[in-house]
Amino acid sequence: MRRDSAVQQPAAARSMSPAGSSAPRSSAPGSSAPRGPRPPARQPRLRLTRRGVVVLGVAAAVVIALVVTLVVAVVRLLGGPEPAAEPDPVPVAVVDASCVPDATTSQNCWPAFDDGADPQLEISPWVTGRLRGGDVRFVLEHVAARFDAEVEPVDPASSWGWGYRTVRGEEDEAGDGLSNHASGTSIDLNATEHPLGAQDTFDDDQVAAIRAILAEVHPAVAWGGDFDGRRDEMHFEIVGSPEVVAEVAARLRGEAPAG
Repeated sequence: MRRDSAVQQPAAARSMSPAGSSAPRSSAPGSSAPRGPRPPARQPRLRLTRRGVVVLGVAAAVVIALVVTLVVAVVRLLGGPEPAAEPDPVPVAVVDASCVPDATTSQNCWPAFDDGADPQLEISPWVTGRLRGGDVRFVLEHVAARFDAEVEPVDPASSWGWGYRTVRGEEDEAGDGLSNHASGTSIDLNATEHPLGAQDTFDDDQVAAIRAILAEVHPAVAWGGDFDGRRDEMHFEIVGSPEVVAEVAARLRGEAPAG
């Protein structure tokens, strides 16, 4: 008796497809079958708005300004401090053109003293020899005090006041007319350190200090370092009239100008 071949076919064979391959199994509902990797998400493109352009421009300008400031500061630092602005020079004080000295007056037209004991001559702590009293002595002593404090210490033993003599010539010979020492209106400070005719006996800082003193007593006092021709750097003299000297003395005292 013949059996049905389908009955005799193994179970594995029954599961085969007609082509002999295994049929895929469908996943059961709710099963978690593995999935492939997802593609990366698209990043949105940045868009520069008008406001953003303005902000970036301002930021760039600030950065450039800071860099320029830093560069300038470095250059100044390497180049040293900027020189201070120099004040306008004070004109050199001179005797008024109307002054015409004679045999009884010194070169600045002040009356001369032929006697050192004249009561109008007063002892000064700054010089050997006396000075004309009143405003002349006050102004010249102000010059000497500032010179002592700001230029160099004054040695009264080598500093001169009154002396009845003519103006010295190039070789200490008699010059023309009476010296301003004869009227007690000039002083020589530290004469041995700054001899007649010598130049550049003061350094630049000392000259600047002398200029400051002259500016304060302008236009009553002149300095021998400004003389044309032969210099006399120890020498300070009254060149103003009695009225001019009185005005300068009042200013130094802090008094209101007359009139």
